[in-house]
Amino acid sequence: MSTEIPVPPPTLALDPEPALRDNPGSERFELWSGDELIGLEGYQRRDDGTIVLLHTIATDAYEKKGFARLLVHSVLDEVAAQGLKIVPVCTYVQSFLTRFPQYQRLVADDAE
Repeated sequence: MSTEIPVPPPTLALDPEPALRDNPGSERFELWSGDELIGLEGYQRRDDGTIVLLHTIATDAYEKKGFARLLVHSVLDEVAAQGLKIVPVCTYVQSFLTRFPQYQRLVADDAE
């Protein structure tokens, strides 16, 4: 059993608070603050519902401020809430899973 490690918030407070949106037409999760895009997580959804996480991008204004971490944290919480699994292709997501092992349970058995 892994210890739950708290995920630190971003170093910059935003108003309105960032919110995650799924944009299935573009195959990405998006993090927004009002009408401003903060970042995105590209994905592909397998037929069985498993989500292959391809890349994590924070827009230039939000790089190095913890928003990529917030984005991945939010995506993984959403995946967990839906009872789905992930395949972490993105190296940022792989690093996140190492740093916060409580999310390892979301990795699909056939993830390579």
